[in-house]
Amino acid sequence: MAQQDNAARIAEAKKQAKDHPQQAEQTFKSILEQGPGKSDAAARDYENALMGLGELYRDHRRTNDLAELVQQTKAVLSSLAKAKTAKLVRQLLDLFTPIPDSLETQISVTKSCIDWAVQERRGFLRQNLETRLVSLYMQKQSYYESLTLINRLLKELKRLDDKLVLVEVQLLESRVYHALGNVPKGRAALTSARTSAASVYCPPLLQANLDMQSGMLHAEDG
Repeated sequence: MAQQDNAARIAEAKKQAKDHPQQAEQTFKSILEQGPGKSDAAARDYENALMGLGELYRDHRRTNDLAELVQQTKAVLSSLAKAKTAKLVRQLLDLFTPIPDSLETQISVTKSCIDWAVQERRGFLRQNLETRLVSLYMQKQSYYESLTLINRLLKELKRLDDKLVLVEVQLLESRVYHALGNVPKGRAALTSARTSAASVYCPPLLQANLDMQSGMLHAEDG
């Protein structure tokens, strides 16, 4: 019965989030204080309350509160399955994207999550977070920081034969070199990305991004 009550409370809080954010916030927090529990239903309620609170902070542009939520949640996420943890961390970090002037906070929180992933020995999550950090550095136009991280990731990914993440990183490498005005290196990185993509299923969005980058590099030829 308690779990049914929590599910109903979460649904009501989501309705209140826009016009009565303080009430909704307290509801979400009270459910989060219970932890993910032992049952699937309790874990589901925890995840829904977590994302509900995160979305509330996003919609009201409460960048610092969202950052604090991510930091507080890491200790609890350590007890969840690795795949579930990776998904929740990515979803929480995605909430920052529409918030104006949040880039520096995104970089700081992502770095903190990378450190945590290293401590927890969650290599796949770390790689995904470092790939995200490369994109954030690019938004900041910190291209040399991007390249330093890219070079380290490329060595690791080639050794692990993780083709899909490798394609993403090689595409980012192409974009960085293009932004720096080094079109030959940008083209070489894109060729490597296409070669890697040929041996693995490439999601439509990633394929579209490869095609877009190809078009941009061709445009440089006039």
